[in-house]
This record gives sequence, C-alpha cells and structure tokens, in this order.
Amino acid sequence: MKTDRHALHYLFNDLIKLSVEYPGDRGWGIGCSSLLETMILRQKTFIDKILDDDSGDFHEYRINGAGLKMHWRVVFGKFQCYISGDQVAPYADFVVHAKELIRKYGCNHRHIAPNAKSKLH
Repeated sequence: MKTDRHALHYLFNDLIKLSVEYPGDRGWGIGCSSLLETMILRQKTFIDKILDDDSGDFHEYRINGAGLKMHWRVVFGKFQCYISGDQVAPYADFVVHAKELIRKYGCNHRHIAPNAKSKLH
C-alpha cells in the first residue's frame, strides 16, 4: 500500500524523539536537528515532495544538516529509507535505534515485498 502523509509525520517525529533520547557524542548535539527544523517550518512542503516523487531513485537528506544522512526513495508509492553518512560514529546509539524504528515502520529499503504489512499505510 501507498505511504500516507500521517505515517511519514509519525515516522519523522519518532526519529526526532530518538535523536533527543540518544544524542551524539559530547559536543555533537542531536542527530535530527535539521529534520526537526524542517518538520517545524516546512513540514507540508517536505512531505509533499516525498509523496509526489515517483522516480524510484534514492535522494539524500542531511538529517543533522551535516554528515548524518537519511537516504530515501518511493517505490510503487511506498516510502523506503536508511541512515548513513560520515557522521554515523558520533551518533552510533541513535543510528542503531533508528534502524530498528525504520524496520518497525516497514520502511527498510531492503524490504520491498509488495504484500508485506507496514505500519505506514
């Protein structure tokens, strides 16, 4: 099923909560500082951009405004993503929990089974 606006909102809010609960190493701040700003200031535009994409290509979004990245794509209307980047090490606890959260929501980019149950529909 297609990913809807509310599901993306919940996923992104849960990622932000995780980044507050598991901040980066001392002096690094929270891992989703840029995502937090986007969800406050440009949420509709950001989510519309995702929902309107049908290219199937991965896009890069710097969730902390620097080297911690969320790579995302939409395949057959289903949002998929993963966290990576050259700043994964300072945010190791957040990244581990974010990967679990992404799997829980059924958005793991490696899981493309069309009949799979997802919390994002």
